[in-house]
Amino acid sequence: MREFDHYDREPCDWVKKIPYKQWSKSHFTGRAKSDVILNNMCEVLNSKLEYGRDMPIISCLEFVRQYLMKRICNVLKVQSKCTRPLTPTATNILEGNMSLANIYKVRWNGGGKYDVYGPWQDQHVVDTNNLSCTCRRWELTGIPCKHSIAALHEINKNTRDSQDIYKWVGKVYWMDTWKKAYEFKIEPVKGRSMWPKSEVPIKLTPPPHHNQVGRPKKKRKRSEEARLTQRQKPSKHGGSPTNKLSRKHIAITCAKCNNKGHNSRTCKVQGGASNGIAVVVELQEVMEGLQEVVEGLQEAVEGLQEVVVPQQVVG
Repeated sequence: MREFDHYDREPCDWVKKIPYKQWSKSHFTGRAKSDVILNNMCEVLNSKLEYGRDMPIISCLEFVRQYLMKRICNVLKVQSKCTRPLTPTATNILEGNMSLANIYKVRWNGGGKYDVYGPWQDQHVVDTNNLSCTCRRWELTGIPCKHSIAALHEINKNTRDSQDIYKWVGKVYWMDTWKKAYEFKIEPVKGRSMWPKSEVPIKLTPPPHHNQVGRPKKKRKRSEEARLTQRQKPSKHGGSPTNKLSRKHIAITCAKCNNKGHNSRTCKVQGGASNGIAVVVELQEVMEGLQEVVEGLQEAVEGLQEVVVPQQVVG
């Protein structure tokens, strides 16, 4: 926070007004068993409901019901293929931590605490009685970190009975818990033509609909903070963040004629600003020549009319 304060004081003061336990991992309680501070899980559901968002309320609810039925069935298919006691995500995280724990060494204090140290001066204290580590990953996520796994390996060396590494994982990551979360089912619904008629004497009519100008918008309206975050994301090619400003309501200036409203590619004055006056003078001379030609043609037409009319009278 000291570095942040030196960088920009105003946003730092704004962040300090928010309780630390709401945005800093160092102050999380560990009750949620998750170290995620983003709302990506909500955004996933929000993106799936994009197609049913502009439907009427009953059609929108029917769209959500059908999607949830499909989602539950897909999860049940994945669960039927799992053979390990943990969920696939928890299994991958635990196996990754186990591969990293091999480079650490452990010292036992004779009780329930262990001093775990490794390369790059990475040293932490693991407390197996409270299921915690000073790196706080075990306490926040509920999955043993690389330091705690190294301590658990030391426990297996000092005891006769081998300790199962899976029993140290939080219950939220067990397959039994995952199956209980999806054990409910959404019942199918009959067609709308078979629904019972309402006995309410008042008939609700839909509000008057007015088609707005332009193409209907499908995406939700992002806040200013979300738009700024999107601009600060790095580019797809690995470059720096694209901090581009909006060009809306900005009049462009032509580099050739210095006039506003168009650019050099669509400029009709090909000579540019230096030759613009000469081109205008040349166009005026051409127009004067065309006007003289038109006047000559009119005089010729009048002369022909004077010759043709007397011949018709004589005949």
